[in-house]
Amino acid sequence: MDLYKAAFLLGALICTVSGTDDVDGYAKTEGAWILSLHKRQYSTNTVAECAIKCDTESTFTCKSFMYIEKDQECWVAEANSKTESILRRTSAAFYEKKEYLLECVNGTGTSYRGTKSKTKSGKTCQRWDAKYPHRPNITPQTNPRADLDSNFCRNPDGDSGGPWCYTTDPNTRWEHCNVPSCTATFKVFNLWMMKV
Repeated sequence: MDLYKAAFLLGALICTVSGTDDVDGYAKTEGAWILSLHKRQYSTNTVAECAIKCDTESTFTCKSFMYIEKDQECWVAEANSKTESILRRTSAAFYEKKEYLLECVNGTGTSYRGTKSKTKSGKTCQRWDAKYPHRPNITPQTNPRADLDSNFCRNPDGDSGGPWCYTTDPNTRWEHCNVPSCTATFKVFNLWMMKV
């Protein structure tokens, strides 16, 4: 995906997200539901209480929640629209943490939670919980809050070069990923918008 397309998609996401005032830090989709292997149900009085349940979930990294106002039913989930398909459910509202929807980094990218899984040179990332072809020093067990899911690029150690991953290439232990800066993406998007 070229930079202009990425900027456009990011802009579209921002336009969608800016219209949601229910819960800060979350993007809302009405009439949606997501299936997740890791989820928990709570009874809450408000959508804000449900968001707090997601923010404080300790059994998994909560990336989204579903709230059914009529039943005061709250489901917190590890999955989001980038990892699972969205299903229709008219009575539910689906909320996703914005930080997991962005495909760009702020600063060194320690908070990056996107789904890029290729290095700058195009190598495929090794799963963080895999032991082959490289035995990792940094794992989901040693860094449980770093969201070391699947084989996504992350920066659990605060490397100044930004998000990185162990590679599936036996000759290259690890390499940085090519995740654009959110600041640069916004600049390109603003320039593109001025031309439209």
